Amino acid sequence: MRIAALIFGLVLLVATAFWFVYLVPLGCAMNTTGCNERFTVWSSLGLVHFWTPFLIAVSALAYGLGRP
Repeated sequence: MRIAALIFGLVLLVATAFWFVYLVPLGCAMNTTGCNERFTVWSSLGLVHFWTPFLIAVSALAYGLGRP
């Protein structure tokens, strides 16, 4: 179970970084009405799209690396 938690945490960590750094701004740029927003990890959007999955990934990694 701990190996599964490690794999899940690593995959979620990479997916979170890819989602927030690449796909969220790309979705804004594809908006035909124009989007002048800045996406930071300290905004409310960052709370939902970055910190929540990031903390879940870190907790899964901590569980996977914990002593049996």
